[in-house]
Amino acid sequence: MRYKGLQRTALGLAAVMAVQSVFAPAVYANARSNFDLRKKVIGLTGITFVGGNIDRKVTRAEFAKMLVQASSYRSVLTKSSNVSVFNDVSQGNEYASAIRIAAEQNYMSGFLGGKFKPDDYVTLHEGVKGVLTLLGYASTEFAGDSYNKRMAKYAFLELNEGITKTAEEGLTVRDCINLFYNLLKTNMATGGSSYVASVFDGELTSDKEV
Repeated sequence: MRYKGLQRTALGLAAVMAVQSVFAPAVYANARSNFDLRKKVIGLTGITFVGGNIDRKVTRAEFAKMLVQASSYRSVLTKSSNVSVFNDVSQGNEYASAIRIAAEQNYMSGFLGGKFKPDDYVTLHEGVKGVLTLLGYASTEFAGDSYNKRMAKYAFLELNEGITKTAEEGLTVRDCINLFYNLLKTNMATGGSSYVASVFDGELTSDKEV
């Protein structure tokens, strides 16, 4: 009896593996197609350049520019002079204007000693703070435990779709594509319209894609 039970279990596992082997290519192809769509949309919006190695980590300076490019200040960015407000960001730094705007609008924060640490990798939590601010969520809404409350809101709004990083892990270009695409689909804090409709005058399809 024990042998027959093991035999039935083995046959069951074999059947499951056979089904998985049939569907795995289709699932992979669908996921690939979905990400290609996301990458194309983010490229068209100009939020980030999506060429090259999309699995490389993104610096805080690069992410500051992405945030501004995703905001209503993107037109101002091209006209702004490279004025820096941080000791470790020179006036001639190509990201100086973006960093200044990101800091002024509270998309990102600096550090003690007047530093921004532009070359450090941006973490998921820093990215979450930025996109929640873009959506119109004020810092006061996360008072008491801003770190965990922001991460909880990030999950609740499903801004985590396609992202598996923990809060303190560095974001890659791929993660940023997913994060900003999810931002575009999400409704503003005030409710009603999606971010893409409010800021980019775009719209969502019937299946809630951009």
